[in-house]
Amino acid sequence: MTPAEQPFKDKKLIDIEQGKNMENYNSIVKSAMERLKLKDRAGSYHVTWVGRLRSWYKLRSKNIKHGKGIIIRPRVDIVLTDNALLEIGNYCVIDSYSYILLTKPEPHVIFEDFVGIGRGTIIACKKLVKIGAYTQIGPFCQFNDQDHSYGRDTLIMNQPAVIKPIIVGKDCWFGSGCRVLKGVTIGDGSVIGAGSVVTTDIPSYEIWAGVPARFIKKRV
Repeated sequence: MTPAEQPFKDKKLIDIEQGKNMENYNSIVKSAMERLKLKDRAGSYHVTWVGRLRSWYKLRSKNIKHGKGIIIRPRVDIVLTDNALLEIGNYCVIDSYSYILLTKPEPHVIFEDFVGIGRGTIIACKKLVKIGAYTQIGPFCQFNDQDHSYGRDTLIMNQPAVIKPIIVGKDCWFGSGCRVLKGVTIGDGSVIGAGSVVTTDIPSYEIWAGVPARFIKKRV
């Protein structure tokens, strides 16, 4: 089963293994596939042969496992330590100037199917950052699963990292300039307003915004 094969029930995700609402799930996947067919030279999924070659070149590392149809735009930096694992599902798009950094001790980043990473976004991982299928991340966002300690007895540059995983559900939307800090879990279908700083867990199908991010309303 590919990462995207986690189906929807109306506005909520359901479990495909239980065979619930398969017809509705198929329509969701079909609508995502139709997006790929749009004829728009400025669209997210438009790619030239040069773009295909670039994407192949960026994905050739033994530390990267990937599906098909991935688009990596110009000037994307992917920096992987020797034991890093970067998993990219089908039809993901990583826009220009994004920076994906996997550093020790045991970094693992997962982009499920149809994830969109906006221009200039930073993903910095030491343990786990997981982005669920169909989630769209606006430009200049940042996800950090670590933070520095700041005790006075040690230089800042030598402080140990405090590391906690970030888990983002499926079908979420992050406005421009969001910051998601360590240890946060964000439920399926959530919307995070532009410029927000997420410091705590967010339930499914809620809209949050602000610094720090606070509940605004339910998504209807």
